[in-house]
Amino acid sequence: MDLPVIPVMDIPRVLRYRSGQYRINPFYVHGTVSMENASLIRAPDRARGYMHIAEALREEIHKMNVPIGGRLPSERELTQILKVSRPSLREALIVLELQGEIEIRVGSGIYLKRAAALDDTAQSAPGALDAGLDASVMGHSPKDVSQLRYFLEGGVAAHAARFISREQLKELGATISAMRKALDAKDRSSDQPLADADRQFHVVLSSVCGNRLLTQTLEELFDQRYTPIGGSMHRLFDNHLVWGEAIQEHQDIYDAVADRDPLQAQAAMYRHLNRAHARLMAVIG
Repeated sequence: MDLPVIPVMDIPRVLRYRSGQYRINPFYVHGTVSMENASLIRAPDRARGYMHIAEALREEIHKMNVPIGGRLPSERELTQILKVSRPSLREALIVLELQGEIEIRVGSGIYLKRAAALDDTAQSAPGALDAGLDASVMGHSPKDVSQLRYFLEGGVAAHAARFISREQLKELGATISAMRKALDAKDRSSDQPLADADRQFHVVLSSVCGNRLLTQTLEELFDQRYTPIGGSMHRLFDNHLVWGEAIQEHQDIYDAVADRDPLQAQAAMYRHLNRAHARLMAVIG
């Protein structure tokens, strides 16, 4: 993602309050708030965008006459058919999988599980989510969550490198130790301890800024991994190798912060967030 670097001091201008939530200000352009960019963002509700794409995808699948259990076109082909980006398509695929219509097999492909439901009378598959559920239940777009984290956390890391205390640095190091311990546990049956330690790493960094709103925002962004769409993304693509890479990226951030190097800390955070997003966008098959 090629996004502008936003200093911590600019965060109040980047976020604006609307409908009980803080959202990215679409008029924020490289450090300024400009009305010139207003025409670039037209969608009335960005959080629901992947739901609209999921409905369009459902209709296209219906036209394909693929038999139950049959393999659907590749992600690349589907993005061309729908004229959407791969991250947006990935989110729509997750929605259809959650609703029991398709099965995503990493390394193999996408398979039709049951006939696409094009009306309200269609029955959902056992254990599937109600097809009528909207984005408020599904969770925010993982793509939007990644982008917002990118906006915020580079500045957080740079700030922490300048102002972190010895006690906070010690606490930060402890979160990495906790991640390593959880990854190496022989009886690991869940990624929960890893995810908790990961979350705490970023919360400790943000606490250095002394801005409770910022920390609360980052906590809420992390909790999106437990929504249906966020959880499914991580279930598909998180594994031992992925977590090992992520832990090393956290170590790189820690080392730069410990060296009191704001630029390196910011760069290490950006590398981590870019790679984390890329891992969730791994080719299915």
